[in-house]
Amino acid sequence: MLPATADIKRLLAAIDGATVAEEALGVIARVPLAAVNEALGAIKAAGYESLVDFDGIDTGELIELTYRLRSFSLDLEVHVKSTVAYGGTIESVWYEYPSALMPERETAELLGIHLAGHPNPKRLLTTDGVEPLLRKDVAIRTVEEVKAR
Repeated sequence: MLPATADIKRLLAAIDGATVAEEALGVIARVPLAAVNEALGAIKAAGYESLVDFDGIDTGELIELTYRLRSFSLDLEVHVKSTVAYGGTIESVWYEYPSALMPERETAELLGIHLAGHPNPKRLLTTDGVEPLLRKDVAIRTVEEVKAR
């Protein structure tokens, strides 16, 4: 079941540049990067108490971030999307949604973005000097290059 698009629009009405639409994935709220924490706070106050997933994808121009929020009491989900420039900085949402701790680190590391306000922003999967592996501008290594390391 999908939340009413009008309900989510009402929650985000105070955020300039926020849009809400029903898409194939479900109800998607797109907000400016500077307003992500405000949007997540408003949605959480409306009963979406759980961050089910957080990830990012390289679109070839920007990194698109997706926060998947769930209300177990309402049995509804909403996705909040925003974009950040390559090498940009995002504010951690761990204090609002503690389940974001590890996915934020993973996404930041693999897409080459910086985490502000995270209690432990160090690398999770790779060592220092490894390029952001999920970025489209990073060349795919050959088998020989991988074996040589």
